Amino acid sequence: MTYHLIPRALPILVLALIIGVLSSIQPAGLARAQDGAVIRVSPSTQTVPAGGNVLVDITVENAPSFSAYEFHLSFDPAVLDFLTITAQDVFLETTGRDALCFGPEAEDLLDSVISFACGSTGAVPGPVGDGLLATLVFSTSCAGTSLLPFAPLAADDLFVDAVSLSDELANQHKVTAVGGVLHVTSAVPCAAATTVGDASCDETVNAIDAALILQSVAGLLSPLPCEENGDANQNGSVDAIDAALVLQFVAGLVANLPP
Repeated sequence: MTYHLIPRALPILVLALIIGVLSSIQPAGLARAQDGAVIRVSPSTQTVPAGGNVLVDITVENAPSFSAYEFHLSFDPAVLDFLTITAQDVFLETTGRDALCFGPEAEDLLDSVISFACGSTGAVPGPVGDGLLATLVFSTSCAGTSLLPFAPLAADDLFVDAVSLSDELANQHKVTAVGGVLHVTSAVPCAAATTVGDASCDETVNAIDAALILQSVAGLLSPLPCEENGDANQNGSVDAIDAALVLQFVAGLVANLPP
């Protein structure tokens, strides 16, 4: 099954979508251990020089016994080029289970989303606690900032969580997703996106942009990757009205955003 960023959700899904995005793209450090397991980008913030490769780990913390996981991580293609993903020393196999991993999906990569999943089989329970799930490698060539949020997706008519963690009986554990930020420094800045509503600078307008705008308005995220694009109504300021306009555009309730 191939997953896609939700392009134009039905109006009835808009509220659920934005709630899902807001819960999935938390600023680093806001995960609450008492809420159960946490899947996060590690380190939460990196600053690296352009011209080389950078490693980004996906880790799990406070996990109950689990046998499978899945995540969908978004990145800014203007700043980063995705190279590889590995699950070496697979945490799933530390108790003696055999793991099999899938991804990333080529079609999702066209939307700048890395979709990855691993499952395991065996007679013993899965691992518990903290561990490394996967390591991503990106290349860099220009200066810019890329958010690394976990993104909820759509698969056919289904809604796919940004992250999931399940036990041997396929019961879903409660899990919080915490994204990260990657700053690339160089004398040459990356080309900025100019699409109104594209607050994430990934060259598309979707519900993730609305979620980022709302987080910026609430003071949870500053600055937006593309601050000018976040001003969806072009009135000179970024506020909740801009997020609402982006959602209406994504849902097909308005034909276009202001030029």
